[in-house]
Amino acid sequence: MQTKELAELLAETTTVYRKGAAVREEEHFGVRSVTVDGFPHRDEAEGELIDCHFVEVGVDAPDGTQERLEALLAEWPDPDRLKGGPSYIEVGGVLGDQTLAFQLFALGAGLGLWDVITPGRLGIHGKQADEMAGTGFVMMSGYPRG
Repeated sequence: MQTKELAELLAETTTVYRKGAAVREEEHFGVRSVTVDGFPHRDEAEGELIDCHFVEVGVDAPDGTQERLEALLAEWPDPDRLKGGPSYIEVGGVLGDQTLAFQLFALGAGLGLWDVITPGRLGIHGKQADEMAGTGFVMMSGYPRG
């Protein structure tokens, strides 16, 4: 699979935006963590954003983008997994980066190839949604050509 070429296509056609503060402090199981999101805030976005639970992704896909994406997806290591609707954790493992997984999900959704499934789409919000998303419940609905 041409991971570098796919990452380049995603960089050309998508922009990742954070939803909240750039710096967040949290405590989980007695361990305090600080998260820094280096993405611009969603309020800076122009156009429609695709919700990927943790981030939102803007898509700007010029002519020829779908053909380029489909050619790269034709080389996916396990095409049946694309048909089944993999999670961002699985796709991130293939691509080497979970942010790239969100960008791929958004680009495909923007092109009408699949939908992005999140807890919010099922009406689940708050802590329960965060817990679900953290265990992989952010996924693509499936790519029938996979």
